[in-house]
Amino acid sequence: MPILVRDVGSVTLGPDLRRGIADLNGEGETVSGIVVMRQGENALRVIERVKAKLKELEPGLPPGVKVVTAYDRSELILASIDNLKHTLIEELAVVALVILIFLWHVPSAVIRLSPFRWRC
Repeated sequence: MPILVRDVGSVTLGPDLRRGIADLNGEGETVSGIVVMRQGENALRVIERVKAKLKELEPGLPPGVKVVTAYDRSELILASIDNLKHTLIEELAVVALVILIFLWHVPSAVIRLSPFRWRC
């Protein structure tokens, strides 16, 4: 004799499974959002525009609700640009020094540094 589910318990419809649940620092559920940037856009400018828009929206939020940024790439971008500038200056100085040492020609060594000064 088969044992059926109705013999053991009752079957009812329950709520759908929740999707998109987010948690911030273990403090409970929160609403999350992701900013998607178009390909080819300047990431730093997009981040600045998003920050400006969030500041504009803050006064209209209900009491007790605040916008918290979980991941901001702007500091990483600025640090990378700063690192690149320092590295380029070092490399230009090394190239000028090598030209000066091996060719003993000061104008050739100095001309390597002049385009970089104009662009900064």
